[in-house]
Amino acid sequence: MCCPRSPTAGLVPRTCLVLVVVAGASECVCAECPKCRKPVEDAWKFCKWCGTKLPPPSPQNEPEPHAKTNPRDSAAMIYIPAGEFVMGSSGGQYDERPQRKVYLDAYWIYKYEVTVAQYRRFCQTTGRSMPDAPRWGYKDDHPIVNVTWNEAKAYADWASVALPTEAQWEKAARGTDGRKYPWGNQWDASKCANSVGGAAGSLGGTKLVGSYAEGVSPCGPHDMAGNVWEWCADWYAYSYYAHAPSRNPPGPSSGEYRLLRGGSWYNCDSTYLRCAFRSTYLPYDSSHHVGFRCVVSRPDSG
Repeated sequence: MCCPRSPTAGLVPRTCLVLVVVAGASECVCAECPKCRKPVEDAWKFCKWCGTKLPPPSPQNEPEPHAKTNPRDSAAMIYIPAGEFVMGSSGGQYDERPQRKVYLDAYWIYKYEVTVAQYRRFCQTTGRSMPDAPRWGYKDDHPIVNVTWNEAKAYADWASVALPTEAQWEKAARGTDGRKYPWGNQWDASKCANSVGGAAGSLGGTKLVGSYAEGVSPCGPHDMAGNVWEWCADWYAYSYYAHAPSRNPPGPSSGEYRLLRGGSWYNCDSTYLRCAFRSTYLPYDSSHHVGFRCVVSRPDSG
């Protein structure tokens, strides 16, 4: 139904969109007669105001999904469409080469890193103990830390999701244009939680998830650089990119170390916060600057 200011208020409109404009105001924009420019309705074959014959209404296409919530842990998720993206770096570390195009099926990724509150719910439900608190203490809306890869995987299983593959993580971080950081190609310390410009760890700890809106990825997830390193599903292999498949690369079948991506609040060198940078950790180790987020690789699932 059109807004009360429309001269046809109370009738079912042909098209009616509420557009947000400056200062929070809104304006009703309805379909209009091509001749007299007055609002018209779906049921009208002729304009009530001037008698002009009207074209049939345009079919309304179903909008592409872009956000939903995982009912298991209430995590907001962002839809990443199927398609190619640029993975790796031509001028970074040797294990980031060769830079190449990779195709991924569509998937959903958590908008934020898994929080302390979400992880506590998992522990309470499963009878597990919370990991040791960091020195700044547990804060519900901060990312969980001090979790091993095995513990992150257990959370993902409980939440009916998965840890992202390295390729899924990187596409969600940089989009399809091969940018260096989630926000572009120039380093900007104000756009993520980091310690660049000071000593390692000088920031003091994690930040509230989603605190850096200007550093959001072009795909929509927050904190893809900084705050905490994020566990990925893959085993690490130094030369994997040289022979990895170009469609949905799953990572090596075995290894000693698991992959971490994104850098953290602790890092004082912006190199580690690039989208293409690959770091590793033993799957049974944990740290006060390591956390995770999850994905759903079945885009039609709830």
